[in-house]
Amino acid sequence: MKKRYYKNLQIVIFLYFISHISVAIGLTADEIVYETTQEVLNRLEADKDRLQAEKKYIKVIVRELIMPHMDFKTMSALALGGNWVILNGGKQACLSRGFKNLLVERYAHVLLSYRDHNIYYQTAKPIGEKDYVSVIQTLTRSETKSSTIEYRMHPDGDSWKVADLLIDDVSLIRSYRKIFHKEIKQDGLVDFIKSFKECSS
Repeated sequence: MKKRYYKNLQIVIFLYFISHISVAIGLTADEIVYETTQEVLNRLEADKDRLQAEKKYIKVIVRELIMPHMDFKTMSALALGGNWVILNGGKQACLSRGFKNLLVERYAHVLLSYRDHNIYYQTAKPIGEKDYVSVIQTLTRSETKSSTIEYRMHPDGDSWKVADLLIDDVSLIRSYRKIFHKEIKQDGLVDFIKSFKECSS
């Protein structure tokens, strides 16, 4: 009986992972944005009581559902600019982790705006010369001005990853690049790196 239980459990776990992997593989960029958004909306509705009781729980949803679709190495490289290439692999890795945590904080606020809005999607459009595409969501609500979230994505194996996020036409990467450049110019690259707790050890 016990052996059969474990065998059934293994089958359930296997099917769970297969179903989640198949969601990402083979989908177009706009399909990934749509599917992820729907999954987020369902989670926000299902966990609304917990979200109200635990303000930090929104970050858990961001980490589980949104962060896997973002390319933090590319995003970090774009935000650091020329300073990125002079860092060794260890420093690049810890900065990528630090940047990921910054984006979790930032996106948690964005995510809450999804609720009570109508969301419209545009088909992915090619941009630039590196196989990048742009997917735009428009969020509308009768009593407020509409806003847009643009996902700039590039192919990554069999899927697509976000390399920049524009909220109402303001690039997250450019905003952080400006902040990082100012801090590096003021404090130096070494102290800038140490300012990330992920790089302090």
